[in-house]
Amino acid sequence: MDLIKLHKIKEWARKQMNLHGLNKWTFVWDTKAVRRYGQCRYHKKEIGVTKKLANINTFEESQDVVLHEIAHALVGRGHGHNDIWRNKCVEIGAKPEQYYKPEDKGGTVKQLKAKYLLVNKDTGEVYKKYWRKPKAKDWSTRWMRGNKSGTLGKLKVIDVNNTDQIRYIK
Repeated sequence: MDLIKLHKIKEWARKQMNLHGLNKWTFVWDTKAVRRYGQCRYHKKEIGVTKKLANINTFEESQDVVLHEIAHALVGRGHGHNDIWRNKCVEIGAKPEQYYKPEDKGGTVKQLKAKYLLVNKDTGEVYKKYWRKPKAKDWSTRWMRGNKSGTLGKLKVIDVNNTDQIRYIK
């Protein structure tokens, strides 16, 4: 953990929140999320940033996430990522984009690696990634929507850290 970078992000976020009139709002670290980078919690008046993602990404990426969430707070509930929210993003200096773009899809944001994969036992095709172990234990009666005949009874969850399982599907 780069504690200095995390401290700088928190201090910068606090200054930006004050600058934009969010003095009664608080900045919080989200320690459970693994895919969501930021969140605006209107009911608690909180701007949250995922600590794990802030740690592995650049300071500038985290700055944009903070501004993205500040824009949500400023326009209020019910706007989502509409034109009013986009205009506010541009006004305060955030990219007016609904989602961050991960590196593997041509973007600049680093993601955490998935811990589990849902694969086809026969072909090794990966259908889904999981960051926490799926609750389902028995996949023998499950299938992928739109491909029941090709996946019924052929699904398996593998642990990415278990190299024996990865060799098995290749």
